[in-house]
Amino acid sequence: MTDELLIGDGRLPTSRLSLKGAHSLRYVGLAIRSLVSGDLLRELRTALRSYYLSEPGECPCCGYSGLFISAGIPARGNADCPKCHSLERHRLFKLALSAGFVGFRGKRVLHFAPERAVTQFVGEDHPASYATSSYPHHTADLLLNIEAIELPAASIDSIICSHVLEHVDDRLAMSELYRVLCPGGELVAAVPLIEGWDVTFEDASVTTEQDRLRFFGKTDHVRYYGRDFRDRLKKVGFTVREFTADGRDSARYKLIRGDKLFVASKPRD
Repeated sequence: MTDELLIGDGRLPTSRLSLKGAHSLRYVGLAIRSLVSGDLLRELRTALRSYYLSEPGECPCCGYSGLFISAGIPARGNADCPKCHSLERHRLFKLALSAGFVGFRGKRVLHFAPERAVTQFVGEDHPASYATSSYPHHTADLLLNIEAIELPAASIDSIICSHVLEHVDDRLAMSELYRVLCPGGELVAAVPLIEGWDVTFEDASVTTEQDRLRFFGKTDHVRYYGRDFRDRLKKVGFTVREFTADGRDSARYKLIRGDKLFVASKPRD
Protein backbone atom coordinates (compact mmCIF):
# COMPACT_ATOMS: atom_id res chain seq x y z
CA MET A 1 0.00 0.00 0.00
CA THR A 2 1.39 3.43 -0.93
CA ASP A 3 1.57 6.26 1.57
CA GLU A 4 -0.13 8.82 -0.66
CA LEU A 5 -3.66 9.67 -1.74
CA LEU A 6 -4.01 10.61 -5.42
CA ILE A 7 -6.35 13.58 -6.05
CA GLY A 8 -6.25 14.77 -9.63
CA ASP A 9 -2.59 15.14 -10.54
CA GLY A 10 -1.52 15.71 -6.93
CA ARG A 11 -0.74 13.41 -4.02
CA LEU A 12 -1.57 13.74 -0.35
CA PRO A 13 0.31 11.86 2.39
CA THR A 14 -1.73 9.32 4.34
CA SER A 15 0.86 8.56 6.99
CA ARG A 16 -1.22 10.44 9.58
CA LEU A 17 -4.34 8.38 8.82
CA SER A 18 -5.43 4.99 10.01
CA LEU A 19 -5.31 2.16 7.45
CA LYS A 20 -9.10 2.18 7.19
CA GLY A 21 -9.17 5.96 6.86
CA ALA A 22 -6.53 5.93 4.14
CA HIS A 23 -8.50 3.34 2.12
CA SER A 24 -11.67 5.40 2.50
CA LEU A 25 -9.95 8.55 1.32
CA ARG A 26 -8.59 6.73 -1.74
CA TYR A 27 -12.14 5.90 -2.77
CA VAL A 28 -13.12 9.55 -2.16
CA GLY A 29 -10.17 10.64 -4.29
CA LEU A 30 -11.20 8.42 -7.18
CA ALA A 31 -14.78 9.70 -6.94
CA ILE A 32 -13.62 13.32 -6.96
CA ARG A 33 -11.43 12.73 -10.01
CA SER A 34 -14.38 11.27 -11.91
CA LEU A 35 -16.67 14.21 -11.11
CA VAL A 36 -14.62 17.39 -11.17
CA SER A 37 -11.58 18.81 -12.90
CA GLY A 38 -9.64 21.99 -13.44
CA ASP A 39 -9.77 24.83 -10.91
CA LEU A 40 -12.26 23.12 -8.60
CA LEU A 41 -10.13 20.00 -8.43
CA ARG A 42 -7.07 22.05 -7.56
CA GLU A 43 -9.03 23.85 -4.81
CA LEU A 44 -10.16 20.52 -3.34
CA ARG A 45 -6.66 19.14 -3.47
CA THR A 46 -5.23 22.25 -1.81
CA ALA A 47 -7.84 22.09 0.95
CA LEU A 48 -7.18 18.42 1.64
CA ARG A 49 -3.41 18.89 1.61
CA SER A 50 -3.69 21.84 3.97
CA TYR A 51 -5.82 19.83 6.37
CA TYR A 52 -3.66 16.70 6.54
CA LEU A 53 -0.33 18.55 6.67
CA SER A 54 -1.45 21.11 9.25
CA GLU A 55 -0.69 21.07 12.95
CA PRO A 56 -3.41 21.17 15.63
CA GLY A 57 -4.54 24.54 16.93
CA GLU A 58 -6.80 25.99 19.60
CA CYS A 59 -10.00 27.98 19.29
CA PRO A 60 -10.32 30.73 21.91
CA CYS A 61 -14.03 31.07 21.09
CA CYS A 62 -15.16 27.56 22.08
CA GLY A 63 -12.12 25.80 23.54
CA TYR A 64 -11.74 23.30 20.69
CA SER A 65 -8.27 21.80 20.21
CA GLY A 66 -7.32 19.89 17.06
CA LEU A 67 -7.12 20.29 13.30
CA PHE A 68 -8.89 23.20 11.62
CA ILE A 69 -10.47 23.06 8.16
CA SER A 70 -10.19 25.22 5.05
CA ALA A 71 -12.65 27.95 4.10
CA GLY A 72 -13.12 30.52 1.38
CA ILE A 73 -12.36 30.75 -2.34
CA PRO A 74 -9.48 30.45 -2.88
CA ALA A 75 -9.25 28.13 0.09
CA ARG A 76 -7.51 29.36 3.24
CA GLY A 77 -6.04 26.49 5.20
CA ASN A 78 -6.67 26.27 8.96
CA ALA A 79 -9.44 28.87 8.72
CA ASP A 80 -12.57 27.27 10.17
CA CYS A 81 -12.99 25.82 13.66
CA PRO A 82 -14.89 22.55 13.13
CA LYS A 83 -16.70 22.93 16.48
CA CYS A 84 -18.03 26.52 16.50
CA HIS A 85 -17.13 27.52 12.91
CA SER A 86 -15.25 30.62 14.00
CA LEU A 87 -12.97 32.09 11.32
CA GLU A 88 -9.63 33.80 11.83
CA ARG A 89 -11.15 37.26 12.38
CA HIS A 90 -13.56 35.91 15.01
CA ARG A 91 -10.73 34.30 16.95
CA LEU A 92 -8.70 37.53 16.77
CA PHE A 93 -11.74 39.41 18.11
CA LYS A 94 -12.02 36.95 21.02
CA LEU A 95 -8.35 37.42 21.88
CA ALA A 96 -8.84 41.21 21.88
CA LEU A 97 -11.78 40.81 24.25
CA SER A 98 -9.86 38.45 26.54
CA ALA A 99 -6.94 40.89 26.61
CA GLY A 100 -9.23 43.77 27.62
CA PHE A 101 -8.58 45.66 24.39
CA VAL A 102 -12.33 45.76 23.79
CA GLY A 103 -15.18 45.24 26.23
CA PHE A 104 -18.97 45.37 26.28
CA ARG A 105 -19.96 44.97 29.93
CA GLY A 106 -22.77 47.40 30.82
CA LYS A 107 -22.83 48.94 27.34
CA ARG A 108 -25.58 49.40 24.76
CA VAL A 109 -24.26 47.32 21.86
CA LEU A 110 -25.35 47.27 18.21
CA HIS A 111 -23.93 44.52 15.99
CA PHE A 112 -24.19 44.71 12.18
CA ALA A 113 -24.22 41.43 10.19
CA PRO A 114 -23.87 39.30 13.32
CA GLU A 115 -21.81 36.14 13.16
CA ARG A 116 -22.69 33.33 15.53
CA ALA A 117 -19.19 32.84 16.90
CA VAL A 118 -19.04 36.54 17.84
CA THR A 119 -22.58 36.93 19.22
CA GLN A 120 -21.84 34.11 21.67
CA PHE A 121 -18.86 35.71 23.39
CA VAL A 122 -20.20 39.29 23.16
CA GLY A 123 -23.36 38.19 24.94
CA GLU A 124 -21.28 36.47 27.60
CA ASP A 125 -19.58 39.82 28.36
CA HIS A 126 -22.88 41.08 29.86
CA PRO A 127 -23.74 44.19 27.84
CA ALA A 128 -26.58 46.35 29.13
CA SER A 129 -28.38 45.68 25.83
CA TYR A 130 -27.37 43.81 22.72
CA ALA A 131 -29.18 44.26 19.38
CA THR A 132 -28.19 42.69 16.08
CA SER A 133 -29.00 44.07 12.65
CA SER A 134 -29.15 42.58 9.16
CA TYR A 135 -29.90 44.26 5.84
CA PRO A 136 -31.59 43.97 3.38
CA HIS A 137 -32.93 40.66 4.73
CA HIS A 138 -34.55 40.77 8.15
CA THR A 139 -32.72 37.88 9.84
CA ALA A 140 -31.67 39.65 13.06
CA ASP A 141 -33.26 41.80 15.78
CA LEU A 142 -33.32 44.93 13.63
CA LEU A 143 -33.46 45.82 9.94
CA LEU A 144 -31.05 48.78 9.65
CA ASN A 145 -29.39 50.19 6.55
CA ILE A 146 -25.87 51.04 7.71
CA GLU A 147 -25.76 53.93 5.21
CA ALA A 148 -28.82 55.55 6.83
CA ILE A 149 -29.28 54.18 10.34
CA GLU A 150 -32.76 54.80 11.71
CA LEU A 151 -31.65 55.38 15.31
CA PRO A 152 -31.28 58.58 17.34
CA ALA A 153 -27.92 60.30 17.53
CA ALA A 154 -25.67 59.36 20.47
CA SER A 155 -27.86 56.36 21.37
CA ILE A 156 -25.31 53.51 21.22
CA ASP A 157 -22.19 52.85 23.32
CA SER A 158 -20.51 50.26 21.13
CA ILE A 159 -20.96 49.13 17.52
CA ILE A 160 -19.55 45.94 16.02
CA CYS A 161 -18.98 46.02 12.27
CA SER A 162 -16.87 43.08 11.06
CA HIS A 163 -16.37 42.66 7.31
CA VAL A 164 -19.29 44.91 6.42
CA LEU A 165 -17.78 48.19 5.22
CA GLU A 166 -16.28 46.65 2.08
CA HIS A 167 -19.85 45.89 0.91
CA VAL A 168 -21.32 49.40 1.16
CA ASP A 169 -20.75 53.12 0.61
CA ASP A 170 -18.33 53.35 3.51
CA ARG A 171 -18.23 57.14 3.63
CA LEU A 172 -21.96 57.27 4.32
CA ALA A 173 -21.72 54.30 6.68
CA MET A 174 -18.83 55.71 8.73
CA SER A 175 -20.62 59.04 9.14
CA GLU A 176 -23.77 57.27 10.31
CA LEU A 177 -21.84 55.04 12.71
CA TYR A 178 -20.18 58.13 14.19
CA ARG A 179 -23.55 59.89 14.54
CA VAL A 180 -25.31 57.14 16.48
CA LEU A 181 -22.40 56.52 18.84
CA CYS A 182 -22.48 58.42 22.10
CA PRO A 183 -19.47 60.57 23.05
CA GLY A 184 -16.75 58.15 24.13
CA GLY A 185 -18.44 55.34 22.20
CA GLU A 186 -16.48 52.83 20.15
CA LEU A 187 -16.76 51.23 16.74
CA VAL A 188 -15.13 47.77 16.61
CA ALA A 189 -14.34 47.10 12.96
CA ALA A 190 -12.52 44.61 10.77
CA VAL A 191 -12.09 44.73 6.99
CA PRO A 192 -10.09 42.93 4.29
CA LEU A 193 -6.93 45.05 4.19
CA ILE A 194 -3.65 45.01 2.26
CA GLU A 195 -1.00 46.83 4.30
CA GLY A 196 1.25 47.07 1.24
CA TRP A 197 -1.22 49.38 -0.51
CA ASP A 198 -1.11 53.06 0.38
CA VAL A 199 -4.58 53.63 -1.06
CA THR A 200 -7.76 51.55 -1.04
CA PHE A 201 -8.51 49.94 -4.40
CA GLU A 202 -12.00 50.66 -5.70
CA ASP A 203 -13.36 51.08 -9.19
CA ALA A 204 -16.95 52.09 -9.97
CA SER A 205 -16.73 50.39 -13.37
CA VAL A 206 -16.36 46.98 -11.67
CA THR A 207 -20.00 45.91 -11.39
CA THR A 208 -20.37 42.24 -12.35
CA GLU A 209 -20.05 39.46 -9.82
CA GLN A 210 -17.25 37.88 -11.82
CA ASP A 211 -15.22 41.10 -11.91
CA ARG A 212 -15.85 41.84 -8.24
CA LEU A 213 -14.58 38.38 -7.36
CA ARG A 214 -11.52 39.00 -9.53
CA PHE A 215 -10.63 42.43 -8.16
CA PHE A 216 -12.10 42.53 -4.66
CA GLY A 217 -12.09 38.88 -3.57
CA LYS A 218 -15.87 38.41 -3.21
CA THR A 219 -18.81 38.80 -5.59
CA ASP A 220 -20.49 41.37 -3.33
CA HIS A 221 -17.45 43.45 -2.32
CA VAL A 222 -16.94 46.92 -3.80
CA ARG A 223 -13.38 47.64 -2.61
CA TYR A 224 -10.21 46.19 -1.13
CA TYR A 225 -8.80 48.40 1.62
CA GLY A 226 -5.28 49.72 1.85
CA ARG A 227 -3.50 51.43 4.74
CA ASP A 228 -5.68 54.50 4.28
CA PHE A 229 -8.57 52.69 5.99
CA ARG A 230 -7.38 54.41 9.15
CA ASP A 231 -7.50 57.80 7.43
CA ARG A 232 -11.10 57.18 6.32
CA LEU A 233 -12.11 56.61 9.93
CA LYS A 234 -10.19 59.64 11.16
CA LYS A 235 -11.76 61.86 8.50
CA VAL A 236 -15.21 61.53 10.10
CA GLY A 237 -13.80 62.28 13.57
CA PHE A 238 -12.74 58.94 15.04
CA THR A 239 -9.48 58.27 16.84
CA VAL A 240 -8.12 54.85 15.93
CA ARG A 241 -6.24 52.10 17.73
CA GLU A 242 -5.65 48.55 16.54
CA PHE A 243 -5.09 45.05 17.84
CA THR A 244 -2.78 42.49 16.22
CA ALA A 245 -1.79 39.08 17.57
CA ASP A 246 1.89 38.17 17.86
CA GLY A 247 3.54 35.32 16.00
CA ARG A 248 3.07 32.77 18.77
CA ASP A 249 -0.66 33.41 19.17
CA SER A 250 -1.11 33.54 15.38
CA ALA A 251 0.21 29.98 15.14
CA ARG A 252 -1.58 28.72 18.26
CA TYR A 253 -5.02 30.05 17.32
CA LYS A 254 -4.74 29.69 13.52
CA LEU A 255 -4.93 33.39 12.69
CA ILE A 256 -4.02 35.33 9.57
CA ARG A 257 -0.64 36.77 10.46
CA GLY A 258 -0.77 40.55 10.74
CA ASP A 259 -4.57 40.70 10.63
CA LYS A 260 -6.05 43.74 12.40
CA LEU A 261 -8.99 44.54 14.63
CA PHE A 262 -9.66 48.28 14.71
CA VAL A 263 -11.31 50.23 17.50
CA ALA A 264 -12.45 53.70 16.39
CA SER A 265 -13.47 55.97 19.29
CA LYS A 266 -15.74 59.01 19.19
CA PRO A 267 -14.27 61.84 21.30
CA ARG A 268 -16.03 62.64 24.56
CA ASP A 269 -16.26 66.36 23.83
